[in-house]
Amino acid sequence: MEFSFNQLSDQIFKSVNKLGYSVPTEIQNKAIPFLINSDADFVGQAQTGTGKTAAFCLPLLEKLDFSRKGVQAVILSPTRELANQINEELIKFGSNTPLKTTTVYGGVGYREQLVGIHNSHIVIATPGRAIDLLTRGKLKLDSCQYFIIDEADEMLKMGFIDDVDQLLGSLPQNASKWMFSATMPKEIIKLMKSKLSNPEIVRVKNKTLSSKNISQSYTYLQKKDFYKALKTILLTENEFYGIVFCETREETKSICERLLVIGEKAAALHGDLNQSQRDNAMALFKSRKINILVCTDVAARGVDVTNVTHVINMGLPRKLESYVHRIGRTGRAGNTGKAISFIAPKDSRSLKSLESLINDKLTKYNIPCSFTSKEKRINTELDKMNGLKNAIVQRQENFEVDQSYDVFSNYFSDLSKEEAMKLLFSYQFNRDLKEIDETISQLKQSEVSRSRERSYSPSDRNRNKRRRSRTRRY
Repeated sequence: MEFSFNQLSDQIFKSVNKLGYSVPTEIQNKAIPFLINSDADFVGQAQTGTGKTAAFCLPLLEKLDFSRKGVQAVILSPTRELANQINEELIKFGSNTPLKTTTVYGGVGYREQLVGIHNSHIVIATPGRAIDLLTRGKLKLDSCQYFIIDEADEMLKMGFIDDVDQLLGSLPQNASKWMFSATMPKEIIKLMKSKLSNPEIVRVKNKTLSSKNISQSYTYLQKKDFYKALKTILLTENEFYGIVFCETREETKSICERLLVIGEKAAALHGDLNQSQRDNAMALFKSRKINILVCTDVAARGVDVTNVTHVINMGLPRKLESYVHRIGRTGRAGNTGKAISFIAPKDSRSLKSLESLINDKLTKYNIPCSFTSKEKRINTELDKMNGLKNAIVQRQENFEVDQSYDVFSNYFSDLSKEEAMKLLFSYQFNRDLKEIDETISQLKQSEVSRSRERSYSPSDRNRNKRRRSRTRRY
């Protein structure tokens, strides 16, 4: 019989049911019953967005002894953001229990974290701060019964694998060790074999590494035109609540600043921000006070917002595996999403490698025509006046305006209604519409330059290289 959430204890099921969980995902279906009924070590491989967090949080809550004092479980997370997200999920799932948790990570003071450790059943930690506290004797693992490693492959990419190894070696012999990862590089397999005892291994692999709920597309553009393409998408998509991925902190800051200048509601998330700034950016995004989060790969770990509509890649990531994590921010919880990647012509081989990695094909993204972009721009501005328009229609003569309105009204007295509308339209939109025409034209030219480049065969380019090489010798 397959696992069902109603098989959980009453207090956990009530919380899960309230959160709208109904049908377990594949990793949840395979992991939860095993982890509840066994003390063996466990390895779960499943891609981002498949419900891994609930797959270890729910069985962990079932196994805790809330009457006992001391840290019973440590969850290791590669980033602060992901640590906070896991903590939030635990609090939701354990809302009907006396659960106490705390998060510990660098960049903030020790005092509050030390108090939290002393009073918590579960500690969610980043590797560096966990090692620091362990060395200082402030994080004691003597009573730790469950040690969970989330996003193990990200730990490896970020250089934390030695810290993970040290922490695993500090655990009591009878502690259960659970590891979750989207991919299984050889270093992770080596760690698994050396530090885990005959683990149960569950692999959840779709035919593709990318979700069927995500529409994936790309367009070849010159690097200098990436921002113009982003602006065009913001102008033409009916709804945009998305994440823009950049490769560097500097690019993240620059893109965010340019978006703010043109009136977009955006925030940046990168490694130069302190914890308070990062928390504030995430809070603004989650509450939809902003609709664009511009971030680097590392900073985005733990961005878990259900209704993200778009992921925009300002170039493919250096490590192609990160692409799966990036686009996994959208298309969650049964929703659909769009992932659009801007690719410089020199990175065409990376696209082929990416398609081979995810065993899927990206479709060509067509730059919208000028009319579509202009129509969206006009509708966006008109939508802002809907409330005022309705009030004027409803109140009619009773709608009050300032007495200086006469100055404004007299200006239009010699114009017909059509002439007045043309005047206001031109004054309000001409500059924007001209900019849209120029931007779309430049993007089309950028696409054309790529097609011209592709007209040369690899053999032609190799011959040109050899000619240049011979010339340099002489």
